[in-house]
Amino acid sequence: MNLWMIVGGFFVGAMIGMTGMGGGLLMTPLLILGFGVAPSIAVGTDLVFAATTKLFGAWQHWRQKTVDFALLRYVAMGSVPGTLLGGFCVRLLKQSAGGQSEIWMSKTLAIVFLFIALIMILQVIKSFRGSSIHAVQREPFATSHMNRYLVAVIGFLVGFLVAVTSVGSGTLFMALLLYFYPLSVSKLVGTDIVHGVLITALAALIHWGIGTIDLRMVLNLTAGSIIGVLVGSRMSVKIPDLILRIVLIVILVLSSVKLL
Repeated sequence: MNLWMIVGGFFVGAMIGMTGMGGGLLMTPLLILGFGVAPSIAVGTDLVFAATTKLFGAWQHWRQKTVDFALLRYVAMGSVPGTLLGGFCVRLLKQSAGGQSEIWMSKTLAIVFLFIALIMILQVIKSFRGSSIHAVQREPFATSHMNRYLVAVIGFLVGFLVAVTSVGSGTLFMALLLYFYPLSVSKLVGTDIVHGVLITALAALIHWGIGTIDLRMVLNLTAGSIIGVLVGSRMSVKIPDLILRIVLIVILVLSSVKLL
């Protein structure tokens, strides 16, 4: 057992418990910059970690009937091919670029982190202006007039990024759907988590075939994160969400600068 990795897992778990986000956004840079793990191994390992932790949340939302299966079906129509293509690109990159593939993955992660940080900054600005998207309640996806093809395109983009970077199954997916279509928040969160299990598990299987997963690392991180999520959930009522989001933005920007 690696004590420091357990502590790292606890930190990430606590952030997830407090904000409902930040798993891949924190875990991947923590592994690369904090523990010196190769980017490809960090991505593959984080995918297994994400699929494992999301599975428990997905089961709960399934029981609560807070999953919009019509939305899930159309998103998966895009995200599954996107994940497969992303996994193929990772395999191709490792075969053709060799050692240079780790440099390419670092640069890709830096760009994705900056992009998500920008989205989060816009959300913070929007909250300062007093326009809360979380207050909006809409009809179920099946009876809505939302463009189904747009949903599939969003799914494809998210699936591709998850396979390549392990990031985006939660934060990016939620941000894009809330921007284009503010669905009922409880249904959106539930759908996001179930969909996250699907694509992170699929991407993890692809990375397993490539050989970019460290199971011992997963066990250490999960051991800490389980306790961290419980502690973070209790602390979530004591620490303002805005402060936590700003902290997450700062971490993303600093990680991007370091990885570039």
